[in-house]
Amino acid sequence: MRSGIGAGCLAAGLVALVLWTHDEAPGAPTFDSGLHQWALYHQTPATIGLARGLSWFGQTNFALPLVILAGVAAAVETRRFARVRAGGLLVGVGSVGVATGLGINRATVRIRPPLAHWGGAARGFGFPSGHTTAATVAAGLIGRTVSRHLRSVRGPVVVWVAAAAWAGGVGWSRVRLGVHWPTDVLGVWLFAGSFHLVARAVQLVWWPADAPPQPPGATR
Repeated sequence: MRSGIGAGCLAAGLVALVLWTHDEAPGAPTFDSGLHQWALYHQTPATIGLARGLSWFGQTNFALPLVILAGVAAAVETRRFARVRAGGLLVGVGSVGVATGLGINRATVRIRPPLAHWGGAARGFGFPSGHTTAATVAAGLIGRTVSRHLRSVRGPVVVWVAAAAWAGGVGWSRVRLGVHWPTDVLGVWLFAGSFHLVARAVQLVWWPADAPPQPPGATR
């Protein structure tokens, strides 16, 4: 119930953001222009190099294979093909998330910042950022899958901090390179939050989560 309410709130925020920015003059959204200019003003060869490196972690051919590995490694069942099935199911969910983000991108048709501002490669429309979508969807799936099977108290915290750094770093890189408006990245985080909550709600209804591993001798 709470997952559905949370997803609805985030989705409403995403819709409001799309409507807010869609009618602004192409290439010069008033809300974004100040932050965009600030990012351009503070560009240096070092930050551009770092941003290009971080952007690589938002490619689907990097993010989705990691999702498969997380599903295989964290599978509870030991039956034949169970790990393969777990990895396939997880990457299927991730692929749906990335494809949905791409559908929103094509539907909104938002123009990117001027080409002269770009410090890296990009293609397609601006909203939402494709690199940030792949990284955020994958980071959320991996974080939830891995952390729920860790026994230590500190382990899940480390996993979620790493997941947040991955999603945040890729989003920062796209704005720093000047290929996206800041709200292109903010829109991803609203969308990804909604997507993860909906995916979690569907899992709880149709595929109840397996209990995490129990210490020897423990009772359920």
